Order: sequence, then structure tokens, then C-alpha cells
Amino acid sequence: MISIRPLDRIRVLLVLTLAAMLAVQLLADGVLAGSLWEGPLRAAAPLGGLGVLVYMFVRRSGSAAAFTVTGRAFVTPSHLSRLMGFGLLLLSGRTAFGEWDGHGPGTTLLITISVVCATAVAVLIWRGSPALELRAEGIRLTGPGGADIPWESLTPGLPRRPKPSSWSLALTVARPDLLPERMRGRAFLPLGWDTHPHLVVDAIRWYVDHPEDRARIGTQAEHDRLVSALDRV
Repeated sequence: MISIRPLDRIRVLLVLTLAAMLAVQLLADGVLAGSLWEGPLRAAAPLGGLGVLVYMFVRRSGSAAAFTVTGRAFVTPSHLSRLMGFGLLLLSGRTAFGEWDGHGPGTTLLITISVVCATAVAVLIWRGSPALELRAEGIRLTGPGGADIPWESLTPGLPRRPKPSSWSLALTVARPDLLPERMRGRAFLPLGWDTHPHLVVDAIRWYVDHPEDRARIGTQAEHDRLVSALDRV
């Protein structure tokens, strides 16, 4: 069986999504224009987006029992942001792939903004951003609003596992001076990653409590040892 990396699967899904949006638009405007199928086709993108958004609320976090090992970090992309991104792409499909001819300046501007936003979302999804990375030096949040959180800034023995309904994880800070300025008043991490939240939180607590293991973060051997150790806790 061929193993496909999670990010590659997301890229394939992104390409298929964009291709489906374009195909629906071309069919509605061309081959099936004026037929009984035109209305359902034009409604397909918004309804598909609504389905993605419903799924996003039903399944807030991923269930993967592992991180992606990159050589420098243990990484987990944002399950929640990606689903939202796909929902926005689908919902904006009719506008982004709409006809530009015959519109006034205001409508043309809205279409342009829609195309720019859809492109930005597609680029973020393609890059696997935003993501949470565990590195030798600390926790890194990539993407818009990213931040670096040194291990030394966090209180040993914490954080504890969040409730299943939690949208964020509060961090107990020992050295606020080491944090980015915007996090010094209230430090928290968003939840909703591909990796199960319990594994994410347990891994963070492990490296806060075990500084001797941080230098090996990013290697497959350390990842396997970590998962095995956390299974025994």
C-alpha cells in the first residue's frame, strides 16, 4: 500500500475541490445553461460549503495518534482552520468563478476581493498553515497570528487535558517576560488540530517537565519514544 503524507492528501483534496468548483461553474454557464440542471448546479457550491461547516462543528479536533515528523519539529496542522478554509472556498465558488462581463464597478470589486480571499485561503491550505510545531526551543504557532512560546516560559506539571468541548487551551506561565507581548496577559493555544488534543497537551507537558528530551525533538526515534511513554502515563 502506498503511504501518502497527510499534507499531500490535503493538497490533492484542495486541487479536487477547486477543479469541482470550476467544473460546476463551466457546466452551469455553458453546457447546461437554461436546463433543469442549471439551478441545482449553481446551488452545489454553497450547499457543499454548508456541509463542510456543519462537519467542522461536529468534529472540532482530529483523532490522529501521532504528529508529522519533519526532522526539526513535531507538527500538526489545524484541522479546524482547514475545514473552515474549505467551507469558505466552496461558499465563495459562485462569486470567484462568476462571469466578469457586464458588471458595474462595485460588483467587479466584490468579485476581485472574493478571488483574492479564495486565493489566499488556498495558499494557506496548500502550505499546511496554520500549524502547531513542537521544536527543541519551544512551541511555534505558524500562519497568521503566529507566535513562539519557549519551554522555559511555562509552568512544570501543566497544562492539563482540556474538556472535550474546549476551543482553546489555557497555559500557566512561569516566565511571562519570555512570551510575545500579546500573550503576556492571557496565554492560550487554539485547539482543533489534526493530532488528538490529549496527545498535543500531554506532549507539551512532557517537554516542559523533561528538558533533557527537547534536543531530540524532530526525530522519528524521539517521536516513537514520546508516544510510547505517554501511552504508559
